[in-house]
Amino acid sequence: MKLISAFGAADLLEVDRQTVRRALRHVAADAYVKQQPRWRVKTVIEAVDRHLGRNSVPRAADQGRLDAAFNEFDEGCAALGSIADLKARRQEGRRLIGLLVELDGDMRSDARASREDDLRASLRCDQHLRVAMRRFERPCEWTHDECCEILDAIASAPAPSIRGS
Repeated sequence: MKLISAFGAADLLEVDRQTVRRALRHVAADAYVKQQPRWRVKTVIEAVDRHLGRNSVPRAADQGRLDAAFNEFDEGCAALGSIADLKARRQEGRRLIGLLVELDGDMRSDARASREDDLRASLRCDQHLRVAMRRFERPCEWTHDECCEILDAIASAPAPSIRGS
């Protein structure tokens, strides 16, 4: 088993030495060589990734909330076609677009919390929004432009106030 020092790991991973030291601060050494701590490379990589927020596992509560919102949206979209009245279908479509706007905000917040690269997160969330919006065109008999107008109207509307006026 190959062991490496914090400074050796910094050189190997091409990361600042202080970053590696901070990442390993609370990680038990895998062994000691001449009373100096040494770690396996895998241990160092995991610690640095965790320290920098890479490949972080979302907190269970946040993941559960996102999963519930995704499920509500997917179930609503699946049931959208079974609503007989066009007016009721469009009303439900507007509600689902509002849910989609909230879901999009939650996805972006989750990406920031897990320190995902801003550009990558933005591209991922934008693509999800584009694909999800296509689910309203046929059942609600809207054009793509009409869907986008409704999305813009809902997204730009002020959030409802929690306090009474």
